[in-house]
Amino acid sequence: MTRFSKAGYVLATAGSAIGLGAIWKFPYMTGQNGGMAFVLVFTLAFLLFGISVFIVEIFFGRTSGQNAFKTFEDLAPKNMRFLKFGGLMIFSGVLIFSFYVVVLGWLLHYLFLVIDGGLPKSLDTAQSLWTEFVSGEIFYQLLWHFVIVAICAYVLSKGVKKGIERLNLILMPLLLLIFIGLLGYSMLQDSFMQSFEFLFTPDFSKLNAKVIVEAIGQAFFSLSLGVGVILTYSNTMPKEGNFIRYAIIIALLNFVFCLMAGLVVFTFIFGYGAEPSSGPGLVFISLPLIFSHMGTAGEIIALLFFIALIFAGITSAVSMLEPFNAYLMEHFYWSRKKTNLFSVGIAYILGVIALLSESLTFFDKNLFGWFDYITSSFMLPLAGVFMCIYMGWVLKKDKVYAMSGGYLKGIYFQTWYFIIRFIAPIGIIVAMINLI
Repeated sequence: MTRFSKAGYVLATAGSAIGLGAIWKFPYMTGQNGGMAFVLVFTLAFLLFGISVFIVEIFFGRTSGQNAFKTFEDLAPKNMRFLKFGGLMIFSGVLIFSFYVVVLGWLLHYLFLVIDGGLPKSLDTAQSLWTEFVSGEIFYQLLWHFVIVAICAYVLSKGVKKGIERLNLILMPLLLLIFIGLLGYSMLQDSFMQSFEFLFTPDFSKLNAKVIVEAIGQAFFSLSLGVGVILTYSNTMPKEGNFIRYAIIIALLNFVFCLMAGLVVFTFIFGYGAEPSSGPGLVFISLPLIFSHMGTAGEIIALLFFIALIFAGITSAVSMLEPFNAYLMEHFYWSRKKTNLFSVGIAYILGVIALLSESLTFFDKNLFGWFDYITSSFMLPLAGVFMCIYMGWVLKKDKVYAMSGGYLKGIYFQTWYFIIRFIAPIGIIVAMINLI
């Protein structure tokens, strides 16, 4: 079995987690849900649910060394082999990939707009540019979508070591450097404190069931939980080393990136009087307009920002299909080439359908919106509940402790074990019931 190096594992897993969920989705979700109200719940969900389930997935993957279906089947008691169907979570990754690459195609289009000097000069122009693109320029959407899918397919075809690890060893450090630069520039702006206050000044009047569930879903989405990514990557993690430390480093990197992205985006938003609650189009309407008003500096920042988003998106996108690929290769003994054609083909078709259905709405959401909503608010949290119940109630405590390899012990193990048995599953289920 090909294994990650220590640095490769950390960067690949971080690359999966630090994607559009952190840089594109977190800011617009925060803007739509009242700023600090969302950030507060997101932080609690991240610490209580996110990191705990992250460690659960690592335990499963490291212990089994197999795909999600086989992992849940082999670890279950003999009379509970049906638990293997928890492996169905891998299909969430296919669905997420399908709309993820659509967004990446949009970003690629805007990157070329920046290079061509085509940033909008007025709000009306920015809105019409975005509206005309997503509703009328189908050819370009399909073109950029195909280019992104082809890039992801190429990386996946190279496998874990030569494809996914090598990609992250290059892109993740570059992504970090770009965002440190953007954050440094933001801190010099007058609107930085307004951005800071928006993210960190409590407003409990904004809290409701919708905000809580979406914050939990965002925590899971940001960490790539509930799709089998962490489980699959942990199959090939280095045998030596404190993997609990890896988990904490990866999770904190992701959390910091979310906050950095929020501070950067809202500094620009407030600096030019734009609307923070403009939804998924935030980086396609408000930010391009703002960048155009900043002159030459804005063009450079726009270029770096869209490159960073594309880098982050590609590292996450390739990870979403790897659990499905691992299952196909291990269960059907397919070659990676055949597996790749099949999985990428399915995801590509779903993405084209979502892209072509942009103007068709069902209960106030188009197909793209439903893909996002169903995965983030239901499929990922429910997969997290399943894994918590499995590890906390199905497996014996001494077996779970043995799975920790001695890296999680004493009060730390007892606290984590209590969270995955009671707090995480009950908290997620109650929040979802209140939403319904």
